[in-house]
Order: sequence, then structure tokens, then C-alpha cells
Amino acid sequence: MRYVIEESGETTPVEVHPLGGDRYRVKIGDGPAHVVDAFVDGGHRHLLAGTASFVIEAGQRGEMTHIRGQRLDTTLLVLDSRNSRRRARHVGAMVGGGNVVRSPMPGRVVDVLVSEGDAVQMGQGIVIVEAMKMENELRAEIDGVVTKVHVRADDRVDGNAELVTLEPKDENEDG
Repeated sequence: MRYVIEESGETTPVEVHPLGGDRYRVKIGDGPAHVVDAFVDGGHRHLLAGTASFVIEAGQRGEMTHIRGQRLDTTLLVLDSRNSRRRARHVGAMVGGGNVVRSPMPGRVVDVLVSEGDAVQMGQGIVIVEAMKMENELRAEIDGVVTKVHVRADDRVDGNAELVTLEPKDENEDG
């Protein structure tokens, strides 16, 4: 399963693959994959990765996860790939008034499906971004016209980067 962890505004992709029993292969960001043994005992989670051993407590507060352990006390937002894309679109709509299509996470632009001046409809594919080895087709959140394309195919982008700006369709125009 692929996740995105957000801490203090910074996002990090995380991949977790069950290997059977309490054993998982975990890859954080661009780092190497590690085999982790994990089990729950009461309210504690025990993690063993190689010779390193950790005991943590984790609790939910709304959509946030608070983690406390040895030299660790932090609050994270943990999203699966689908919720990460949904949240990024929602944040983009709030920040850009629904007019800016933004990258949900760091990645590479695979294809730009529109050009400046194109009319688009809500739900229409705008840009395809590859992130965490998955291609994500980002769609228009509004009916409108493309006023600015900020990226080209093969561009590397940061999370929340502006990809395409849309001008809302005039309510009085014939549609």
C-alpha cells in the first residue's frame, strides 16, 4: 500500500508491503526498503528493523495521528494515495479558488492534456503526474478556460506545485 505522510507541511511518500505474518517491507521517500517486524502489545507498537528496535504509542486525533516513543513525539497526517489526491485537489481549490490544478505530491509530469485557450469541463483530465510509481490523472474542478499551463511533459514538480490555471466559465455564456 502506498501512503503519503505529512508533517509540518512536508510530505513524504511511504510504501508498505506485507510479507506475511507481522513482517513488512517499508520504503520511506527515496531511501532503501527495509524489512520491519511489527506487532501490537496493548497500546504499544513494537517495531524491529534489522538491529534497531522501537516501541511507540500511536493515537488518532481527528484525521491526525500522534506518535510518541523514544526521542519521538510528533503529529502526522497519514493519507493513502486516493485520499492524498483528493486532499491535494481540495487544498488547490481552496488556495486557488478552484482555478488552479496542483500536483498532489512530488513527481514527474507525464503528459499535459490541454493547451492555453482550451475550454474544459469539470471532471475533464488536465495533466497526468507520475508519483510513487503511479500515474495520476488530475482533473478540472470547474468548467472554464485554460489561461496558463505552467509545466511540460517530463518536468519534475514539487507537491502542491501549480500545473494549470483555469478561468471559471462565465455564468452568462451559452454553454
